[in-house]
Amino acid sequence: MPTISPRILPLSAITLLCATLLSGCDKHYETVAAIPFADNNFRNCVLEADEQYSEDITELECDNSNIKSVAELKYFENLRELSLKDNHLTTIDLTHNPELRSINLADNEIDELDLSENEQLRSLIVTDNELETLDLRANHKLEDVLAGNNELESIQLGKAKRLSHLAVPTNELTALDLSTASELKKLNVMDNELTALDLNNNKKLTGLIEKGNKMNGGKQRPASEWRH
Repeated sequence: MPTISPRILPLSAITLLCATLLSGCDKHYETVAAIPFADNNFRNCVLEADEQYSEDITELECDNSNIKSVAELKYFENLRELSLKDNHLTTIDLTHNPELRSINLADNEIDELDLSENEQLRSLIVTDNELETLDLRANHKLEDVLAGNNELESIQLGKAKRLSHLAVPTNELTALDLSTASELKKLNVMDNELTALDLNNNKKLTGLIEKGNKMNGGKQRPASEWRH
């Protein structure tokens, strides 16, 4: 019988295999207490939920807690409500939280936000951050969006057929497409760079604040000019 020699992989192949295995999936922790949180303040807040297993946590309220990192949100895939307002966050990853209905990230320093995996989202509050763009094309169930006091140059609403309240004052918007927001009732675009605002498809609109833009000489139009 011929002798079969064992095949020895080159070091580069071993290194690549190890890296692939390590990055392919995140480590599973048996309990919440076992998760190695990078930020102790975030850890304390999560432990206050008093749940042993991460899959049982559906709500987190960690406002004004001096939190700088929430990297471990990826372990809480059943989260439906998340509030992290008035902290020191510069980044946040919500791509592992597909069940989120409500997000409040007001008063942080976040400059980028990926909501492409949050299709169940109904309410979004991101006021007082450093966002330059906001892509909501995947969030068809959104009803309320508050995004004032950022650095927004563009907002992409997509099929915003449930959107009833949009507040984006004090940004840098030069254009805003509201053609799909047929249920819109309240709109605040004060202090932007808008040169025009088409409201022809927003027949349910009852409240509009638009002063401080390039259109209309920076003034607010009387309701008789925009109300249907």
